[in-house]
Amino acid sequence: MLPRLATLVLCCSALVSAGELKLITLFSDHAVLQAGDAAVFGKAHPGSKVSVKLGSTEATATAGNDGKWTATLAGLKATEQGKDLVVSSGEETFTARDVIVGEVWIGSGQSNMDWVVKNTTAAADAKSRPADAGLRVFTVARTPKAEPVDDVQGSWKLASPETVEGLTATGLFFARELRANIKQPVGVIHTSIGGTRAEAWGPKGMYADVADAKDFDATETAGIKSRAVALEKLNAKIAVEKDKAALAKLRQDAGRFAPVWANGPHMNWNGMVAPLVGYSVRGAIWYQGESNAGQPEAYKWVLGSMIKSWHKAWGQEFPFIIVQLPRFMARKPELAVEDTSWPRIRESMEWIADNVPGAMQSVNIDLGEEKDIHPKDKLPVGERLAYVALQRVYKTRNDGEAPRVKKAERQGDAFVLTYDRPVVLKNDGKGFGLLGADDKWVFGQAKADGATVTVTGVKAPKEVRYAWANFPEVSVYSAGKDGLPAGPYRSSK
Repeated sequence: MLPRLATLVLCCSALVSAGELKLITLFSDHAVLQAGDAAVFGKAHPGSKVSVKLGSTEATATAGNDGKWTATLAGLKATEQGKDLVVSSGEETFTARDVIVGEVWIGSGQSNMDWVVKNTTAAADAKSRPADAGLRVFTVARTPKAEPVDDVQGSWKLASPETVEGLTATGLFFARELRANIKQPVGVIHTSIGGTRAEAWGPKGMYADVADAKDFDATETAGIKSRAVALEKLNAKIAVEKDKAALAKLRQDAGRFAPVWANGPHMNWNGMVAPLVGYSVRGAIWYQGESNAGQPEAYKWVLGSMIKSWHKAWGQEFPFIIVQLPRFMARKPELAVEDTSWPRIRESMEWIADNVPGAMQSVNIDLGEEKDIHPKDKLPVGERLAYVALQRVYKTRNDGEAPRVKKAERQGDAFVLTYDRPVVLKNDGKGFGLLGADDKWVFGQAKADGATVTVTGVKAPKEVRYAWANFPEVSVYSAGKDGLPAGPYRSSK
């Protein structure tokens, strides 16, 4: 039987409220609080005392002059037993029912994070599973804003045959695999919009310390103002030519003809991330990059800055696991190397994982569809994200990350790649390219021996690349039952 309904219905856009006492909508029925120390926060009458209670754990706070308060429930233990979260101030009391404690992750990005279970190859299996009260997803409504706001629209849903088809597939499959291994409840806060660039998901000023982004903030601000002026003129023209009354009904904070849009710089941050700041989480998973693939090198500082801005806002460098983009677009079997933007943005993702504190990546180079940028097989994507978390965050798995090249050496007419663990070759060792003295790429022939792969095919090769194409051939996998694919590689970075 599903847990009781709340005393307050929490699907509205304003802060949930019992008079002056207010909390954000995340603190609602069926919520998952982060195990350990979990912050509970909101607004109350300035100077008033606020008490917070979850089971036997209690905390107090005093509202500041601005009415804001934060209380920390310390030492929470993971539990599937739903309890009432009771918040009181003076004569006012707010209660959220069936609140549990476990691991909380944010899932964000563009359409492939937004892709629901119903549209995947694993939909039937997911729907056939019994309801799991320890697996929950909060889906943030798509609400870009011109300025940061205090709350989001949405509600927590338990994974069940009735709800699962409408939940984020990547987020759910990640949470399910994680839960199966750590034996704790897992909650995902899903906030994403299809077709969006990374610039939309970070706060204004996030490039302040990036030399390559000099004047970027000023340029984007001017662009936003110019767009607003142009749209104002367009709206005026529509009013004259068509119907003033209809124009008056147009929403002024969203929509085709409004100055706020999902790809506007910082606008998804303002409406869909900023309100979440302060909610205690273990980490974040990120599936995005398709819309930034046209500028693959800039992605290093765009996404890198965005991740750092999230860390700064939350006050901690929590794990941030990136889905390295899978294969896409037509195969070109006649080319040994295809030096295009998609292999380069995959390389930028790897660079971010290596250089930005807290950042990690999962490799998916053996997945994807030629003619669909939205591959239907989201199950391994979610599971591989969980593998990385299990290795790097929870320390319960030895090989969660993909094999990596530790060293590349030219030895005579061969390149010898040394991986960080034993690997095996599948698919006849395809996917390698060698650059000859004539600066032409030729197909390489590969042989594996333990952790080394020797690639031959041309005299005195100048460079070696692997899986360097939009839709490359793939052959290198970690040895053993898991068989994780090695990511794209080039020796001349």
